[in-house]
Amino acid sequence: MDGVTELCLVGLSHRTAAVDVRERYAIRPEDLPGCLAELAAADSIDEVVALSTCNRTEVLASSSGSDPLPELKRRLFRNLDDEHLYVYRGLQAILHLLRVTAGLDSLVLGEGEIQAQIKRAFEAARDAGTLGKALEPLGRCALEAGKRVRNETELGQGTLSVARVAVDVAHHAFGDFKDNHALVVGAGETGLLVARHLRDSGIAGLDFANRTLSRAEDAAREFGGQAWGLEQLAEASDRADILVVCVDGAPGLIAHETLDPRKLKRRDQPLLIIDLSVPRAVDPTLSELKGTLVYDLDDLQPVVERNRDARGDASRAASDILVAEVHKFLALRTYASFSPAIATLHTRFEGLREEVLDRVTGGQATPRELELAHELGRRLLDLALEQMKEGARHSRSAEALSREYERFLEDR
Repeated sequence: MDGVTELCLVGLSHRTAAVDVRERYAIRPEDLPGCLAELAAADSIDEVVALSTCNRTEVLASSSGSDPLPELKRRLFRNLDDEHLYVYRGLQAILHLLRVTAGLDSLVLGEGEIQAQIKRAFEAARDAGTLGKALEPLGRCALEAGKRVRNETELGQGTLSVARVAVDVAHHAFGDFKDNHALVVGAGETGLLVARHLRDSGIAGLDFANRTLSRAEDAAREFGGQAWGLEQLAEASDRADILVVCVDGAPGLIAHETLDPRKLKRRDQPLLIIDLSVPRAVDPTLSELKGTLVYDLDDLQPVVERNRDARGDASRAASDILVAEVHKFLALRTYASFSPAIATLHTRFEGLREEVLDRVTGGQATPRELELAHELGRRLLDLALEQMKEGARHSRSAEALSREYERFLEDR
């Protein structure tokens, strides 16, 4: 096999499953090493990388033996209807990975957080010992493609993320924020990004609650406001007009007992609750409580679609970059497969050089003759290797690859 056809990627995302389905198959960060080790122990899996974010859970595997798909589905997506899953193999798996890394498959088109998440996913696989010569170069290719898209297209201009969309939703509800107070639950990467957008938008007050109080205190010092522990959520929520929750692995953290219905009734405006967590940390039935507006990730879709429509040209430019990067990756992969032939070529060149030199000089070559023979042999070998590289580059034309990419987009 050629190392590309051995790839299998299976997953679900916001394109195929609602948040109530996605949250059931999310992998907690603390569970990821064990999950990778369990998958890699299967006979059908040689290498494996798993990615789990608020909008997707997917796994990429390399196998030189039997089909890894049944094992991947059994261990990660048990009892999930196939209609929620996508499965890509070979070249399509590569194309999908690069689209994800570039932000082209994100809920928010072009969002920048995904590249760091992809990088962490490959680092976790390396730490777990499940990353090798098949998947590691592919990870580097994906990150390079994502970097080029960020630097060379309009998708890299401005700050695009789910956090930004959440603040846009709050803007729509409140107008300017000069009289409003926000509570951000979760002082991790997403929570701090939400806080930056709120601060830049002129929020009057900004508090933080976190499982580890010291992290909430660090955020409060950076942004101003007060720090709370999660056991103080009821009190902290009373101060807030906007509650943004970014805490993974805490289903039901914000429940009916967190909010006081009597205080909600006395508010001039409803309490806006935006849940960016997967699994959802906010009890969805809170939307039935008078005095609240509750949004989860799926409810952000209208804002997302407006962003997507406005970035169509940038998306097409990004796709051109992805095709070029895949073409380069496949050429290098083909050339790498020539390694046995290149080693043989080296040996043959050296043997023939010494044979001809001995025949011409009678085994009495001068230092200058030796130097000339070695230099000529090196140049001829370089020429042969360059022809092999050129053949690798043209083994699959960029035009043909572009057509395959278009078919991939149509078939998704």
